[in-house]
Amino acid sequence: MFEDLMKRFSSIFEELGKKKKLTKKEVEETLREIRRALLEADVNLKVVKAIISSLKEELIGQASEEMLTPSQTIIKLTRDKLVEIMGGEAKPFTISKTPSLAFLVGLQGSGKTTTAAKLAYWWHKNGRRPILVAADFRRPAAIDQLRKLAERISVPFVVGNDSFDSVRRGLEKAKEEGHDLVIVDTAGRVHIDEEMMDEIKALGDRFRDSLEHVLLVLDAMTGQEAVNTAKAFDEVIPLTGFILTKLDGDARGGAALSITYVLGKPIYFIGVGERVEALEVFHPDRIVSRILGMGDVLTFIEKVTEQVKEEELKDVERYLKGRFTMNDYLKHLKMLRRMGGIRDILGMLPLKLFGIDPSMLEHAKFDERQLKRIEAIINSMTPLEREDPDIIDGSRKARIARGSGTSIRDVNKVLKHYREIRKMLKKLGGLTKQVDMEAIERNLAMLEKMGNIGSKLGNLSKLLPGSKDKRK
Repeated sequence: MFEDLMKRFSSIFEELGKKKKLTKKEVEETLREIRRALLEADVNLKVVKAIISSLKEELIGQASEEMLTPSQTIIKLTRDKLVEIMGGEAKPFTISKTPSLAFLVGLQGSGKTTTAAKLAYWWHKNGRRPILVAADFRRPAAIDQLRKLAERISVPFVVGNDSFDSVRRGLEKAKEEGHDLVIVDTAGRVHIDEEMMDEIKALGDRFRDSLEHVLLVLDAMTGQEAVNTAKAFDEVIPLTGFILTKLDGDARGGAALSITYVLGKPIYFIGVGERVEALEVFHPDRIVSRILGMGDVLTFIEKVTEQVKEEELKDVERYLKGRFTMNDYLKHLKMLRRMGGIRDILGMLPLKLFGIDPSMLEHAKFDERQLKRIEAIINSMTPLEREDPDIIDGSRKARIARGSGTSIRDVNKVLKHYREIRKMLKKLGGLTKQVDMEAIERNLAMLEKMGNIGSKLGNLSKLLPGSKDKRK
């Protein structure tokens, strides 16, 4: 997520960190680098100008030609401005009508149908009662897809003779059975056209009394084009907010950084994978922290709490202490797959704080399709080899490769990946143990007022078991 932007900002702030103080000229050069980084990330030009103008005004207000500005000031101001641009605090998705009608609109390929099921799952998981309505008769496969997803997550599914009939039946069923949210997967197109917009507008007019949310589902990887799409939809049927999909594959971040500022509507959710569970509430401050290389510990803890079973946590505690076998490695991969993938999970942590080079994430790449192959390789090992992989020499590798139907090269890759994960886990120590969420939130709030990123990371490190204070 946002790897390109993270690398650029890391490089900019690394250079700043080498200097105790900055001249006005150096501040201007840094602002040019920030501007270039944002433009290369496909951030809307209007947004880039607003960010740079605000930063320049703030910094020049603090320094004359001779006065020197601490580099941490630039980091804090950049963080604050990016959070503001992205909407400030997370906007809760709520309803005031019963039943409430929510249209999901968007272009084909944005993940709209899957997102409808993800939203239903999220709503259901939070103790509410959603219904899924199929109203995309332009793509017949969408109806079958939504029906299967609804069955999978145990949510009622409704489809009629056409889009209007589907919505009518959905509302009737909701009233009769006490459901509170009717989620409608509306028709999409490959591109915006007049017929598409007329249909959405007509649906909105027909069910105006029940309609509470019109959520535009946008592919985050489309960058600035997402802003143009949003403008076109908003002119026809006023949007209430956005859901950004494929954020796990978005290396740039242009859409996420632009859409709220340009349209004045919040991003409610982000899609971070294909699974129905892979929908997260959008927290601007957490996203910005990740972009600036400070990690996202709160989301990490939430994922651990939601996805990791109690018995698995006991295993985690054991192998974070150094007792990490190949069997543990396989369980670890399966657990992280449920949580969203190794790179995404480790990307939520301030790795530098724990003495880990963020470039190690490149070695943590894991194609989930390889899981069966890895499992076959591990199953071809003897109990002793699984317990102590370091004893595996050339002849053992050849035997394991033959037994698993793979190559020695495949076995070497698994062993290398295992050692990289073992190394990272050993350094992370007891990060997943006994973390006091309330204490972290109180500490973050206090440090936010203090306005010093270095102090923020330093104090946060004290709350994490097994960590050391890395402040200089």
